[in-house]
Amino acid sequence: MGRFGLVLYVLMLLPLAVNASDVAGRQEFVLKHHEFQVSTGIVPGRYSFGYDHKSPFDHFSFPGIYESSRYYEREYVSGVWSLGYTYNFTKVLAIQTNVFYESGWIDRFSREGDVKVAESLDSYLSAMASFKVSWYNRPAVRLYSYLGLGLSYKYGYNDPVNGLGQGTRIHDIVAAFQFTPLGVQFGRRLFGFAEIGIGHYFSGAAAGIGYRF
Repeated sequence: MGRFGLVLYVLMLLPLAVNASDVAGRQEFVLKHHEFQVSTGIVPGRYSFGYDHKSPFDHFSFPGIYESSRYYEREYVSGVWSLGYTYNFTKVLAIQTNVFYESGWIDRFSREGDVKVAESLDSYLSAMASFKVSWYNRPAVRLYSYLGLGLSYKYGYNDPVNGLGQGTRIHDIVAAFQFTPLGVQFGRRLFGFAEIGIGHYFSGAAAGIGYRF
């Protein structure tokens, strides 16, 4: 089962977890103000926006079809990884901050002779602040949503093989957002969580672990 399938499986089990907590009795929710999280995007933002944070359709062109007939590419990705901190003002309202990193690099080969002709890299280091609403709170289960805005620093290059370091260099700062309509935390002090959403952090699903105190 892939990571995306695992998150979907967890979300499908959510009603059972909520029901089990109710059967055990409606215990009082104890608010912990601080949370630290580590997470990864099961489907990173790259697959929705491209490393340049644009729609993949922006890369389509008829000259591009000709180019693709002469060359082929091998793509490698780091995945997207995040460190986060949340301060819970109340059991409903919180501010969440995240720093996340993602990169991808491409080796380009000529179809004539199968020779590598170029390599390129795109990487993003981003910071984001999110307004978070927890709308279901039980001692071991929380449901929440959040909307985040931030900035991403992009570093990239595109070099020919015979001129490494001589190609285009990119340094740019772009706006970033994340909308997560559904997230679930399961656990008490040490907890796991899974989310579905769209944005530059991830588009699809994310999962991670955290600690609250």
